[in-house]
Amino acid sequence: MMVNRYDASHLLLVLQVDHSRVAGLLAAHWGNATFARPQPYASVVVAAQEHDSGWWDWEIKPTLNAQGYPMDYITGGGLDRAVHLAFDRHGITRVLEQDPYAGLLVSMHLAGLNTQGFGVVPHMTNRQHIPGVQEFLDEQEALRAGLLAELRQSPEHADFATDERIWTNYRLLEICDQLAQYICNHYPLNSTERRNGPPNQLRFAPVAPGRDDATLAVDVQDERSAILAPYPFDVDPLEIAFPARVVPDRPYASQDEFLRDYYAAPRVTITYTLRAA
Repeated sequence: MMVNRYDASHLLLVLQVDHSRVAGLLAAHWGNATFARPQPYASVVVAAQEHDSGWWDWEIKPTLNAQGYPMDYITGGGLDRAVHLAFDRHGITRVLEQDPYAGLLVSMHLAGLNTQGFGVVPHMTNRQHIPGVQEFLDEQEALRAGLLAELRQSPEHADFATDERIWTNYRLLEICDQLAQYICNHYPLNSTERRNGPPNQLRFAPVAPGRDDATLAVDVQDERSAILAPYPFDVDPLEIAFPARVVPDRPYASQDEFLRDYYAAPRVTITYTLRAA
């Protein structure tokens, strides 16, 4: 859950599962005369769209931080890693049941949350020292080895199961996740209150076979729009809308007290626009 300020007395809560849908929209529109379209298209889009679906397990009944406030995904104490790893496993399983190639990418993403994205997300925390994390990483590595063997024997997936293609699709998933975080982490878009999360310079964006990766620069123009350069999408401008909840900005005495506001919270739709220079 992403917790932003809404006004002087309220917070704006954006669910991770809704942020994930924004990442899916970005992946769905990725590709133009400069940037190659994702391949296999549906599997990469599903991976981006569902990369945080494990959070559903927690967000149906979210807990509070030690100060009694809604728990932000990166600030205010953070979620116990054992809880996180449990719903990560569940999220991977759900995606695998629908699309094994997408499940492979989601497994890489969720393992990468603990390893600075295998080097492509340097602003993240390295969590390999936390109890239980190395076990999760080993488990996921074994899972991916089995999946890769199956995908490489599959007529449908063999052409997309090379190391180069999988690494390209993983970087694309990461760049869509980071850009979606940047978007959903800011209210309004030109707010400077948020100190954590992705920077406005996003490295390792895959361009096309044989081309060097790009760095996407997010240049916020006002409360609702930003210029993205270079521009990777097939429509210009790209409108992005996502739902959020508005709750009072106050500490809660108990989870039950918070859940009354959380479930009954007014819903708002936030709409931003990305465009080329």
